[in-house]
Amino acid sequence: MLVICTACGGGGNPSQTLPEPAPEKNTPPKVELLGARRIQLLHGANYEDAGAVAHDKQDGDITDKIVTEGLPINTSVAGDYEIRYTVTDSESAVAEVARRVIVSENESPTITLLGANEISVNEGARFVDPGAEASDIEDGELTSKIEVENGVNTEVPGNYKVFYRVSDSAGATASVERDISVIGKPSEYSHIPITIDKEGFSSFQPQSDSKLIYVSSSSGDDFNDGLSPKTAVKSIAKGKELLRDGFPDWLLLKIGDEWSEGLGRWVKSGRSAKQPMIVTSYGTGLTRPLLLTGARSGIRASGGGGSPKQVDYLVFSGLHFYAETRDPDSDSFSNTDGASGIVWLRGSTYLLIEDNCFDHYQTGIAIMDISDLNVSGVEIRKNVIVDSFSTDGHSQGIYIQETEGVTIEENIFDHNGWHESLSGAQATKFNHSIYIQGDNLDVQIKNNIISRSSSHGMQLRPGGLIEGNFLIRNPISILLGMSDVSDDDGVVVNNVILNGNDIGSEPRGWGIDFKPENNGVIKNNIVAHVLTDSGNRFGIKTSDYATYSGNVVYDWEEIRGAQENYVDPKRTIEEYNVLMGGEATFDSFVEKIRAQSRLDWNPDYSTESLNRFFREGFSPKE
Repeated sequence: MLVICTACGGGGNPSQTLPEPAPEKNTPPKVELLGARRIQLLHGANYEDAGAVAHDKQDGDITDKIVTEGLPINTSVAGDYEIRYTVTDSESAVAEVARRVIVSENESPTITLLGANEISVNEGARFVDPGAEASDIEDGELTSKIEVENGVNTEVPGNYKVFYRVSDSAGATASVERDISVIGKPSEYSHIPITIDKEGFSSFQPQSDSKLIYVSSSSGDDFNDGLSPKTAVKSIAKGKELLRDGFPDWLLLKIGDEWSEGLGRWVKSGRSAKQPMIVTSYGTGLTRPLLLTGARSGIRASGGGGSPKQVDYLVFSGLHFYAETRDPDSDSFSNTDGASGIVWLRGSTYLLIEDNCFDHYQTGIAIMDISDLNVSGVEIRKNVIVDSFSTDGHSQGIYIQETEGVTIEENIFDHNGWHESLSGAQATKFNHSIYIQGDNLDVQIKNNIISRSSSHGMQLRPGGLIEGNFLIRNPISILLGMSDVSDDDGVVVNNVILNGNDIGSEPRGWGIDFKPENNGVIKNNIVAHVLTDSGNRFGIKTSDYATYSGNVVYDWEEIRGAQENYVDPKRTIEEYNVLMGGEATFDSFVEKIRAQSRLDWNPDYSTESLNRFFREGFSPKE
């Protein structure tokens, strides 16, 4: 455009024409976030975008022209998200800005018990569940969503669990449990150990018509009726008088008391195998009732004196029979005259001998059907049979003859058949811990601990089952068969035999022995670490007729399998005893096993634990 000046100053200068200004340059728009540029969200949270605003110098407010990308955000999926805001002005200039949104991984909910983790409830009482609380970082309070599984039945004593579970909105779960013990109503017989269930031991309950006779040498009186602990009689003889033949009566001797008498001649029977007559202990403490029998038997069932031919359905449990006058270490020692702890010469159906101690008898237990009266159903379980000896005859821990159906299980045998300090009581090949004559039928010897026998740990002459026993420091551990009158095959399985030695000066060191014609099965036995250099020692007798599998013979006749092939083949009983808190001596181990009883049972000194320790040592290296 030309500007013509018609009025000019300065002496009449002619008119001038000025240039037109250049167009204004476009300015790009600006986009600004509303809210934070970086946002952290919990998993599953609700996200509402704050948006953005845009302005342009030429166009003004152009917020409505913003284009947003990245919405909506799926907060149920953890991740790093971007929301982008873009705007374009009228001159096509572009501006953009971004927001970062981070969705965290889902956190599992938490659930917390209200009240104790372990609750005891008396039988028949109402169980009130204290409940639980639950929360979640993302979802907040979840207590109302807890699912409860409650199977507690307070009418039945036992252990129960209550389970609590909760899930959050993302499907993550949490659970917790509460232990509930329903305690049975105290039994009126809770003072009698044999009525209380204890793993591995037999338990019995009195019948409705059982008569319970209490005997206490410390507080009893033979003028009492014996029908309660407060009215106990004093002598065992008086207590026996009060028992009824053919009834499920109980004779109860007080724990910790002692008598200078045994049970003597036994002539009375129970009602049946399920309703036997029982002789056992009552009271509290860890010491079995002590029966000092001197040179007499602890129990004798024999002929003469009007004795019946059959004495049936009996349980003898939890007693300590001690021939104190035969023990050179006792203040009462007088001479070596003596008899058996139990000598049984009558017919019998069902005889349970469990958790007793037989100490310093000529033979711990002798059962002999010498009159063909039929003895059957004999169970000898968890007894401690020690220090049997004789100076003028044979001596055994257990001797069985002409009996059918015998189980010898989980007993402790130590130092039977000999005494090193008494003339005539030296170790000989005729004395053993277990001697089963060839005229018996259906015999099982299982899970016993047998140590320091005069000769054999066991002779099972008629054949049968020998399983899971732990034998240590026996000149001959196992003899299977050798019967002249019966089928003598059998099974010897899962036994651990250690430290075979000699019979005094007679060389031995025999592990498992049987006659060559025997068709026995010899399986999964360990025979290791002989203590004699006898030239005729052997781990397992070889035979063309026997079947062998899985046996280990190590450091006996020879080392079979290099040491490095086993995890720890040189384990010792002293090492085991130290691991169990004892001293590193064999005597300390013996002291532990001799102390076993129902009143004070230590599972570390069970056959199962001992065998496991040595079997682990002989497991192959990987």
